[in-house]
Amino acid sequence: MRVRLPQGNAVVLALLRSPVHRLLSGLVIELRYTGRRSGHGYVLPVQFARAGDRLILWPQNPQRKTWWRNFLTPQPVAVRLAGQLYRGTALALDRDNSAWDEARRFYTSRWPRFARQVTGPLVEVSIGEL
Repeated sequence: MRVRLPQGNAVVLALLRSPVHRLLSGLVIELRYTGRRSGHGYVLPVQFARAGDRLILWPQNPQRKTWWRNFLTPQPVAVRLAGQLYRGTALALDRDNSAWDEARRFYTSRWPRFARQVTGPLVEVSIGEL
Protein backbone atom coordinates (compact mmCIF):
# COMPACT_ATOMS: atom_id res chain seq x y z
CA MET A 1 0.00 0.00 0.00
CA ARG A 2 1.41 3.36 -0.99
CA VAL A 3 1.19 6.00 1.72
CA ARG A 4 0.87 9.72 0.92
CA LEU A 5 2.55 12.12 3.31
CA PRO A 6 1.19 15.66 3.50
CA GLN A 7 3.96 18.19 2.93
CA GLY A 8 5.49 19.68 6.04
CA ASN A 9 4.54 16.74 8.25
CA ALA A 10 7.41 14.44 7.32
CA VAL A 11 9.73 15.78 10.04
CA VAL A 12 7.10 15.40 12.78
CA LEU A 13 6.27 11.87 11.63
CA ALA A 14 9.96 10.95 11.52
CA LEU A 15 10.38 12.17 15.11
CA LEU A 16 7.31 10.21 16.27
CA ARG A 17 8.85 7.04 14.80
CA SER A 18 12.31 7.63 16.23
CA PRO A 19 13.88 6.90 19.63
CA VAL A 20 13.39 10.59 20.52
CA HIS A 21 9.61 10.35 20.08
CA ARG A 22 9.19 11.51 23.70
CA LEU A 23 9.79 15.08 22.52
CA LEU A 24 6.37 15.03 20.82
CA SER A 25 4.52 11.96 22.11
CA GLY A 26 2.52 13.87 24.71
CA LEU A 27 1.34 16.36 22.10
CA VAL A 28 0.88 14.57 18.80
CA ILE A 29 0.01 11.13 17.48
CA GLU A 30 0.56 9.58 14.08
CA LEU A 31 -2.83 8.78 12.54
CA ARG A 32 -3.02 6.19 9.75
CA TYR A 33 -6.20 5.59 7.77
CA THR A 34 -7.52 4.65 4.36
CA GLY A 35 -9.40 7.28 2.39
CA ARG A 36 -13.09 6.45 2.13
CA ARG A 37 -13.33 7.41 -1.53
CA SER A 38 -9.79 7.10 -2.86
CA GLY A 39 -8.78 3.92 -1.06
CA HIS A 40 -5.30 5.42 -0.58
CA GLY A 41 -3.45 5.14 2.70
CA TYR A 42 -2.79 8.38 4.56
CA VAL A 43 -0.56 9.23 7.50
CA LEU A 44 -0.60 12.52 9.35
CA PRO A 45 0.35 13.95 12.72
CA VAL A 46 -2.60 15.13 14.81
CA GLN A 47 -2.76 16.90 18.15
CA PHE A 48 -4.77 14.87 20.67
CA ALA A 49 -6.13 14.60 24.17
CA ARG A 50 -6.25 11.25 25.91
CA ALA A 51 -9.29 10.05 27.84
CA GLY A 52 -8.46 6.54 29.05
CA ASP A 53 -8.53 4.23 26.04
CA ARG A 54 -9.93 6.99 23.84
CA LEU A 55 -8.11 9.72 21.98
CA ILE A 56 -9.92 12.93 21.10
CA LEU A 57 -8.76 14.74 17.96
CA TRP A 58 -9.81 18.19 16.82
CA PRO A 59 -9.52 19.05 13.13
CA GLN A 60 -8.49 22.71 13.31
CA ASN A 61 -10.29 24.72 10.60
CA PRO A 62 -12.64 21.80 9.79
CA GLN A 63 -14.21 23.60 6.82
CA ARG A 64 -10.76 23.60 5.14
CA LYS A 65 -9.64 20.14 6.30
CA THR A 66 -10.96 16.94 4.80
CA TRP A 67 -9.29 14.11 6.74
CA TRP A 68 -11.92 14.04 9.49
CA ARG A 69 -14.71 13.41 6.98
CA ASN A 70 -13.35 9.90 6.49
CA PHE A 71 -14.79 9.10 9.93
CA LEU A 72 -18.43 10.10 9.48
CA THR A 73 -19.03 6.38 9.98
CA PRO A 74 -16.75 4.25 12.20
CA GLN A 75 -13.54 3.40 10.36
CA PRO A 76 -10.47 1.35 11.31
CA VAL A 77 -7.33 3.35 12.00
CA ALA A 78 -3.87 2.86 13.42
CA VAL A 79 -2.22 5.37 15.73
CA ARG A 80 1.34 5.69 16.92
CA LEU A 81 1.17 6.73 20.55
CA ALA A 82 4.28 6.98 22.73
CA GLY A 83 6.30 5.13 20.10
CA GLN A 84 3.91 2.17 19.79
CA LEU A 85 1.44 1.41 17.02
CA TYR A 86 -2.15 0.61 18.09
CA ARG A 87 -5.21 -0.36 16.09
CA GLY A 88 -8.49 1.36 16.77
CA THR A 89 -11.72 2.75 15.40
CA ALA A 90 -12.33 6.42 14.63
CA LEU A 91 -15.66 8.22 14.55
CA ALA A 92 -16.37 11.89 13.87
CA LEU A 93 -18.62 13.51 16.45
CA ASP A 94 -20.67 16.56 15.63
CA ARG A 95 -22.51 18.77 18.12
CA ASP A 96 -25.69 16.69 17.68
CA ASN A 97 -23.93 13.57 18.97
CA SER A 98 -24.48 12.95 22.68
CA ALA A 99 -20.77 12.14 23.15
CA TRP A 100 -19.60 15.49 21.71
CA ASP A 101 -19.87 17.50 24.95
CA GLU A 102 -17.80 15.01 26.91
CA ALA A 103 -15.21 14.73 24.13
CA ARG A 104 -14.97 18.53 23.97
CA ARG A 105 -14.46 18.70 27.76
CA PHE A 106 -11.58 16.20 27.54
CA TYR A 107 -9.97 18.04 24.66
CA THR A 108 -10.30 21.54 26.11
CA SER A 109 -9.10 20.43 29.54
CA ARG A 110 -5.88 19.26 27.84
CA TRP A 111 -5.72 22.24 25.45
CA PRO A 112 -7.46 25.14 27.29
CA ARG A 113 -6.16 27.81 24.93
CA PHE A 114 -8.33 26.31 22.17
CA ALA A 115 -11.51 26.18 24.27
CA ARG A 116 -13.26 28.99 22.39
CA GLN A 117 -12.32 27.58 19.01
CA VAL A 118 -13.51 24.00 19.56
CA THR A 119 -17.06 24.39 18.29
CA GLY A 120 -17.12 21.98 15.36
CA PRO A 121 -16.51 18.29 14.82
CA LEU A 122 -14.23 16.17 16.95
CA VAL A 123 -12.89 12.72 16.14
CA GLU A 124 -12.90 10.04 18.81
CA VAL A 125 -10.48 7.14 18.39
CA SER A 126 -11.19 4.08 20.54
CA ILE A 127 -8.11 1.97 21.04
CA GLY A 128 -7.89 -1.53 22.42
CA GLU A 129 -5.37 -2.33 25.18
CA LEU A 130 -3.10 0.59 25.86
